[in-house]
Amino acid sequence: MRFGIFHLPSLTAADHTNGADRLHSIVEHAAYGEELGFDSVWLAEHHFHSFGGILSSPPVIGAAIAQRTAKIRIGTAVTLLPYHNPLRIAEDYATLDCLSRGRLEFGVGHGFIKWESLTFGTPLEDLRNRFKENLKIILNAWSEPKFSHNGNSYQYDNVELLPRPVQKPYPTVWMGATSTAESFEFAGRSGFHLMLIPFLHEIDELRAMVTMYLNARRAAGLDVDTARIIAMYHIYVGESADEARATAEPALAAYHAAAAEARNLTQGIPEPESYRTHDEHRAKMRKLTFNDLVEQDRVLVGDAAEVRDKVAHVRERLHLTDLAGNFALGSLPDSMTRATLRRFIEQVAPKS
Repeated sequence: MRFGIFHLPSLTAADHTNGADRLHSIVEHAAYGEELGFDSVWLAEHHFHSFGGILSSPPVIGAAIAQRTAKIRIGTAVTLLPYHNPLRIAEDYATLDCLSRGRLEFGVGHGFIKWESLTFGTPLEDLRNRFKENLKIILNAWSEPKFSHNGNSYQYDNVELLPRPVQKPYPTVWMGATSTAESFEFAGRSGFHLMLIPFLHEIDELRAMVTMYLNARRAAGLDVDTARIIAMYHIYVGESADEARATAEPALAAYHAAAAEARNLTQGIPEPESYRTHDEHRAKMRKLTFNDLVEQDRVLVGDAAEVRDKVAHVRERLHLTDLAGNFALGSLPDSMTRATLRRFIEQVAPKS
């Protein structure tokens, strides 16, 4: 099983006026993670709010990580394709693949936060179609010497993309899927690897969706055994079970507060039909207590033995090949983040 570090920072007041320290810590945690033996680092993308909004330019941060590291894979979790010109995305991430000498893992999704959608001027109800068209353009631009495209949003004629990505025909594609059968089945029949957010689901419900993904992959004539499935978890490995809970609970509260801030920016604006399932999952999750989240394995918190058992459980139930942790919970001090990274890789990973 491969293990990674996932970054989705909930911002403090200081981060709003001076984000440099937080961005540098993300780069340094990747370098430290490589020293410890982590396989990958994953960067979220958000905009204009405290819920990860400091990660507004993942390819730039990824390039900084590439220069501080030599082996660790550099992934996006996820690139919000509908909000950007697809050729610009293709160029930026091909450049990152070159600078990292072929270490890019290209995680993609269509987004769900209304404030981002409104600010970028792309309606939520248009995101799914924009996502599919933009992804098609990016993969064609990477894999063909020159390509043309005549779609609903973009038209191109005989375009050559430079630079070319190092990985051929293009970097590995991971699709983030959260709540609809459509997303899981599209990822499966397209041959993409699968990215999960278990925080939003009961494990048996999510297992059923993973089965949809695998069945769609099989029905498309693709090898199920080569599919990779990664889950992004909030993780804290404490010195003891009590210390772990005492540290993780306020850190997760900061995460919830940042998510609520982003949500409240568009309070009263209804969700389109296609996004109501996702909103319903988030509404149910918000009613859960910290103890509920721990006991349902929506977060992996405890001492090393407890987290090791939890990893084994979710690995088996969700058919996981990869797992990444948001270890820098809330405003956790750097020393504590490094300590939980070290405990995970030394005491959890070797036996998982």
